[in-house]
Amino acid sequence: MFIDFKPEPMTKSLSLTILLIVISAFLYETRSQQASSGLVQAERDFAAYCAENGLPEAWVEYFAPEGMVFVPHPKNAHEDNKPKIPSPKPPPITLHWEPYHGAVSAGGDLGFNTGPWKISSGEEGADPSYGYFFSVWKKQPSGEWKVLLDLGVSAAMPGPEHVFGAAYDQRHTEADNGKSKASSLAEADYLFNARAATSMEAAYQKLASTGILSTISGVQPFYNKRSLLSWLSADGSPFQKASAIFSTIDSGVAGSQDMGYSYGSYEIDHAMNEKGYYIRIWRKNPAGYWYLTAEVLSDNVKARS
Repeated sequence: MFIDFKPEPMTKSLSLTILLIVISAFLYETRSQQASSGLVQAERDFAAYCAENGLPEAWVEYFAPEGMVFVPHPKNAHEDNKPKIPSPKPPPITLHWEPYHGAVSAGGDLGFNTGPWKISSGEEGADPSYGYFFSVWKKQPSGEWKVLLDLGVSAAMPGPEHVFGAAYDQRHTEADNGKSKASSLAEADYLFNARAATSMEAAYQKLASTGILSTISGVQPFYNKRSLLSWLSADGSPFQKASAIFSTIDSGVAGSQDMGYSYGSYEIDHAMNEKGYYIRIWRKNPAGYWYLTAEVLSDNVKARS
């Protein structure tokens, strides 16, 4: 028996709505993936341009007009580097870096990269220096990616990431087991700072995503919340039972409202003798709450003893 079923107008309307949602989600994801590929290539082009032309030239070419560097305090990258042009040829050092981890907002206008760097001098017998960079990028009206913030840390020794050439890891938003109910980036940032003033461990426990990527001066990066918390509480950790004063300088949110950044200064309690600057990447989880998904803490002002 053949039944000629004709859906009611309400059914047709609902089906069309679902179809449009699916198509929009697909296009949004495709745009984000394309933007991510473009950002990775921009970072690699930046590194190649630096090797060929010199650091000051590269920083002027690839930073946004408002882009900031930390030398050690925040300063406009163009103002800091234009007086240094032209740089010596050949350069006294060779700086090499590669993007290994990062993410781009759903709208494709904001993103970040992090990965290893290596500095070699031309002096015979001199050992290279190692560390990790952390850069926030913003797409310009022209469609080009430009650096908004750049902060790095040194490492006591090379890590596994310093075997250059690994595949890029696109960091994804994850559900969280924390208790944050922060409905805005500003609220999440404030809550983290307030909790850290009593206990850094408590701040991460409540506001860090399960897949947080944390880069801290002098140690290898942490790639999840469990390993970071284990290190924070371990005997001998410089951050064990530490509190910190974090002071946010500025922040921003992607046009798609799913990713943002904040940066500022920090000071660990006086027993640690550490001051520096930080950059944070925040993302909105599926429940609509903001969590800390990536960060860098650089003791570039006064290192712990």
